[in-house]
Amino acid sequence: MSSKKLFEMRRLKIFLFLTIFCLLISVYCFSEIIDRIIAVVNEQVITLTDVRVVEAFGLYEDEFKGRSESPRMLILEKLIDQKLVIQLSGEGVSAGKEELDSSLKEMEEKMGSEEVERKLAEFGLDLNDLREYIREKIVYQTILTRKFSHGNIVNVKEIEDYYKKIYIPFQREKGEEPRPMMELLDEIESVIKQEKMKTQIDEWIKNLREKADVQIKLKS
Repeated sequence: MSSKKLFEMRRLKIFLFLTIFCLLISVYCFSEIIDRIIAVVNEQVITLTDVRVVEAFGLYEDEFKGRSESPRMLILEKLIDQKLVIQLSGEGVSAGKEELDSSLKEMEEKMGSEEVERKLAEFGLDLNDLREYIREKIVYQTILTRKFSHGNIVNVKEIEDYYKKIYIPFQREKGEEPRPMMELLDEIESVIKQEKMKTQIDEWIKNLREKADVQIKLKS
């Protein structure tokens, strides 16, 4: 074989090697951009894709309305709480098929089934993958409800204080006439119970975090 042919073959080999190397580097860099580990909770990872999926499908959209913080940081904190509660609560809780189907149907009605399919394709997921995100949320909420929904007693003074200090000013700010307190007893009691429950949950999860190994690798 002539030296020219040998040279051309060497050039071709080098070209192919460089092409493959560049492709591998491109794939690696691209994967780093679209996904990476952003938190580790007791050795369980949370990825950027996890946060993006929760954001895209609005799994906590209602809870975060009116918040000024970065949506993705709020979602990340919520996912950390979810994993901690499920890991450390000691509760044998599961989400049944009917409950999962109902939540998925509600999502499709809200977003439109075509939009759900489009977003699933965007993330390279299918409905079973989405069900897993929904399942974890349901289990998390079920644990909290079982643990904190009972025992929050609301007395008459608390209802009166809420009515005078919060409800009446809020109605007047809207330019509306406040309703009599007696018509709102159940509503006000429910609101106060929810606030007490939230305070208890926040304190409990704070204690869980102190005992856990939580590493956050994403800054706001």
